[in-house]
Amino acid sequence: MVVTGRNWRAGIALTAALMVAACSTSPKAPVAGPGEYVVQPGDTLYRIALKAGRSPGEVARWNNLQDPDRLEAGQVLRVVPPGGTSSEPSARSAGAERSERSRPPRAAVPEPEPATPPASRRSDWTWPAQGQVIAGFNGSSNKGIDIGGSLGEPVLSIGAGKVAVTETLRGYGSVLMVDHGGSYMSVYTNVRSMLVKQGQQVQKGQKIAEIGGADGGRAKLHFEIRHRGNAVDPRQYLPAR
Repeated sequence: MVVTGRNWRAGIALTAALMVAACSTSPKAPVAGPGEYVVQPGDTLYRIALKAGRSPGEVARWNNLQDPDRLEAGQVLRVVPPGGTSSEPSARSAGAERSERSRPPRAAVPEPEPATPPASRRSDWTWPAQGQVIAGFNGSSNKGIDIGGSLGEPVLSIGAGKVAVTETLRGYGSVLMVDHGGSYMSVYTNVRSMLVKQGQQVQKGQKIAEIGGADGGRAKLHFEIRHRGNAVDPRQYLPAR
């Protein structure tokens, strides 16, 4: 068949039309709105909660997650307390996200978050390492305390609980987190030789890791206590020394 100029132009037009149609039907990537987070490949609930400064239990509850270990890339999660009385689930698929975006916005009055209770020393907790505090909590540049030590010294769980995180997180390095219930979680970073696994129950004073790395020639443990995801001063909760 001889391709004439008219046929050639018609073919170009048809190809362009098909490309436009394909683009218009391809799914759009989900977009996180205020107080939301789009799950990325490899994300875990604990990593998302830590980024948002929340506890994994809160994020799971706000999104009605029955199995927190089954997150899908592209899923949109609420990472702030829900406002108003909406009963719609906050964990949505990409299709549900597009549908909801088309609705007119609804005014919502945020629910007040429960305040962190007054600090009090916990008799059921212990110190995570034997060294001296070399850097204190200030709530901004240091959201915990740094405890000096030697490479390989034991790191202890401050109390009974369930191991929530044993992985490497950006900005934290090797990190281990223990959920103690009551919205309290302890965080141990700059550790090595993790001796427990995610989901494992641990007891007060149990060795869970070793002090690792060195900063400026001195090994140390960075330790935090978080209540509802907010950092609090560990020295107000740990036994007096």
